[in-house]
Amino acid sequence: MNVYSILVPQSRSFMKKCCVGFLILLFLCMTAGAQNKPRYSYRFGAQVAFGLSKITNNTVGIGGLAGAESRFSKTFAAEAEASYIYFTGDKVNYETARNRAFALPLLIGIKAYLSPQAYVSMRGGVNWFTMNDMPSSVFRPAYGVAAGINLPKNFNRVNVQAGWMGFGYNKTQRGYASLAASIIIN
Repeated sequence: MNVYSILVPQSRSFMKKCCVGFLILLFLCMTAGAQNKPRYSYRFGAQVAFGLSKITNNTVGIGGLAGAESRFSKTFAAEAEASYIYFTGDKVNYETARNRAFALPLLIGIKAYLSPQAYVSMRGGVNWFTMNDMPSSVFRPAYGVAAGINLPKNFNRVNVQAGWMGFGYNKTQRGYASLAASIIIN
């Protein structure tokens, strides 16, 4: 095995998927450039959580989110976001036969706009959560990153965002990835 085979995928279908994904992202970035940027904006929407790490035996979560942002320059904005994830798809049968796992993070952060509408965000805050093996809910510090795009008005001002949120409990770092779609209200 040489370095070239490690660094360059040998599958043509993988390369085709990457090219199609790049073209779609390029198109979205180009169409997003013609927007007026208000100082304040709000968003409300739904999200799906997946890729859960060490959060009982749940495989997926569903929920909603609400967020607000205030731009303080053309490139940066301050944001606050609250969301709720109910973890479904539990693989283990519990004695009470009910799934109680949820997470309710409240995060604040800084957004950096890479183009007029595409951004990345670093966040920190607090997470209130319960896992099935816990007797009650607890608060823990939380942290995360997100990337997304605000689609232009001809797409009804939709925000699409992918993110990851992590938190610690019992000396173990836990977390999940999420994919959200929101409507932007100015």
